[in-house]
Amino acid sequence: MPVDREQIEQLGELMRRYCIQHGDFTLASGRSSKYYYNGKRVTLRPSAAKLIGEALVDVALAAGAEAVGGPALGAVPIATAVGMASLTRERELPVFVVRMEQKAYGAKDLIAQPYASTELGEVAEDADELIAAGRPVALVEDAITTGGSAQKAIEAVEALGCKVVLVAVLLERHEGGGDALRSRGYDVLSIFRTDEEGQLSINEEFLRRLQAAQVAAPAG
Repeated sequence: MPVDREQIEQLGELMRRYCIQHGDFTLASGRSSKYYYNGKRVTLRPSAAKLIGEALVDVALAAGAEAVGGPALGAVPIATAVGMASLTRERELPVFVVRMEQKAYGAKDLIAQPYASTELGEVAEDADELIAAGRPVALVEDAITTGGSAQKAIEAVEALGCKVVLVAVLLERHEGGGDALRSRGYDVLSIFRTDEEGQLSINEEFLRRLQAAQVAAPAG
């Protein structure tokens, strides 16, 4: 079921309550911050993940994505939720995961992915891999700080010939990672943003894009 502003605000309240801690923290990037954000506190909750999936699926489909995924670990529950939500739109967005590092055994793959298929699970006869040349994909993340994790995931799928048509993020921090990706030509869209003090707000551009995608979506 399509989501509205009230539901996005409810998600924001959950994130303020459970995901953001205020204090003095050192981030993975080595930078200091006045707040710490742990998105998994909501993305691993099925009811919240379902809402996130419903919030992102329409903009992913509107962007032309044929698959959705992102870097381990933060993207996994979000991508899965978007994939499940796509079935309610009479579509199927298969899910892929970019590993933190390439496997050193077996197939030695960097990207975990399902079999390739056409609409609603019909096995494609002309391709064995989902992540292949020409495939438009959406990347998702629970947060963007410097953009380094998302950039690595982008490089991984682009190396196999995919086109990244959307980078959808639950939270864009104030450090500028989203803008860095935008400067490289990527369409980065976050549901929420935080300022230097960790104050969370809805990204109005996301709501505009969501509404436009819902209006343009074919009737079920």
